[in-house]
Formats: sequence, structure tokens, C-alpha cells
Amino acid sequence: MRIYVDEDTASDQLIGRLRSAGHEVLEPLRGTSDARCWHHAREESGVVLTTNARDFVALAETGAHHGLLLVYRENDPTQDMTARAIAVAVDRVAETYPGGISNQIFTLNGFRW
Repeated sequence: MRIYVDEDTASDQLIGRLRSAGHEVLEPLRGTSDARCWHHAREESGVVLTTNARDFVALAETGAHHGLLLVYRENDPTQDMTARAIAVAVDRVAETYPGGISNQIFTLNGFRW
């Protein structure tokens, strides 16, 4: 899967795990508006991975896209998804939808079986 990891979600650990799992990860555009990041991901055929659901769901509703993966934080370190859990959930989405997730929105929290 080709993934744009939004800066609010990006960490070296998460990016490394995604790359190790065989995903192509686009570097986050730091200090850039969400709209610009969204358009960049679309131009680069990337699925967006973010914890910023409010802004990116609104952007997804504006037209075609390559997919949106959301992570909801519980504000409890014992409940929040770790970089490892996020990477595993991304793998599960990729395995479940081998044809891609264009124009779909998934919450990765639901893929931690």
C-alpha cells in the first residue's frame, strides 16, 4: 500500500514499521495545511493515515481519493494504538482489501483483532 502518513501521526517508529512491512510511505509535509497534505496524497496516489479525523473526513467528502485510514486516540496510554498496532492494522486492511481502498474511510481501531 502507498501511504501518506500525516504529520500528526508520523513517527520514525511507525514509518519504519510500515516500510519494513513492505508499504511505500510518503514523507509527511510538515507545517503544511491539511488541505495541501490531502491534495499531495491524492496527487501521489497515497492512502492518508491520520489521527485528525475531523479535518480529513471533511476533505474526503470533497471528491475521489485513494483511501483514508483513521486512528482514534483514547487519551489513555494503555488503550491508545501503538506504532506496532497501527502497522499491524494497516497490514490487515491491505490483506482484506487487496484491490485497494479508494474512496473508502476505515478506522484502524476496528482492525486490532
